[in-house]
Amino acid sequence: MRRRHAVWSILALLVAGLATRPAAGREVKFGFTPFLSEADMRVEFEPLMTYLSDSVGQKVVLYIAKDYGDLRTQMEAGAVDIGSFSPFAYVDAVRGGKIRIIAQSIIDGSGAYRGIIVVRKGSGLKALADLKGKRFAFVDPKSASGYVYPRAMLIEKGMIPESYFKETIFTGGHDKVIAAVLDGRADAGAIYEGALGVAKAEGVPTENLATLAGTDPIPHDAITVRIGLDGGLAKKIQAALVDLDKNEAGRRVIANSKPKKLTGYVIAEDSLFDVVRRTAKVAGM
Repeated sequence: MRRRHAVWSILALLVAGLATRPAAGREVKFGFTPFLSEADMRVEFEPLMTYLSDSVGQKVVLYIAKDYGDLRTQMEAGAVDIGSFSPFAYVDAVRGGKIRIIAQSIIDGSGAYRGIIVVRKGSGLKALADLKGKRFAFVDPKSASGYVYPRAMLIEKGMIPESYFKETIFTGGHDKVIAAVLDGRADAGAIYEGALGVAKAEGVPTENLATLAGTDPIPHDAITVRIGLDGGLAKKIQAALVDLDKNEAGRRVIANSKPKKLTGYVIAEDSLFDVVRRTAKVAGM
């Protein structure tokens, strides 16, 4: 009986130890909203996953969200541990109280970018006023540069999208907005400014597009962790991201980041995205 009691005591201690330590053997999932094709997303971010795996001593794997809302769903369910949210997708997701910000992306040396409205050259469309009664393509209702900021800009000019345009569509991706404008399914569309460079690198004839307008600056993506992720692991992830440009392994990740032009991460607070909240309010969201 004493031997059996000793065995049960040892098992109880082992179970308690497993419950209180980070799940070292479990894969950590890092999710991204889909702004490139799946193949391009993997080329862009798999090196970052390798870098993080080596840095935190735990395997980090890539999760490509189905759409902007899917990343929030997966993190709230505990299926994804780290998430890179576009700005409005972040302010929407953080309302649920299941994620917290740990860092912000720095792209091409900057913490901000703009949304732009593009049209086909030769279309006769020279100004926003020329878009009345036309077909307009947005990216996704939770895309800052591909919907929220352009919508707010249009509303401030008295152009309510629902009545100003003949038709509005959501394509699901910046590359798909470009394609819709080029092939004539849309007369104009909203994208983030860097999307033109990405498309050009892939052989898309972006020289056939013209820019009509640009939005106010938008803070780059928020990097978050799910509430409940081991605190020590979260700190390791944050430190590895912030140190990306400070070590040789991280600099190799940066050198590989040709479409996105990632140059690093900085520690960020939720208040950085208050400007996004104010713009969303203008947009009626």
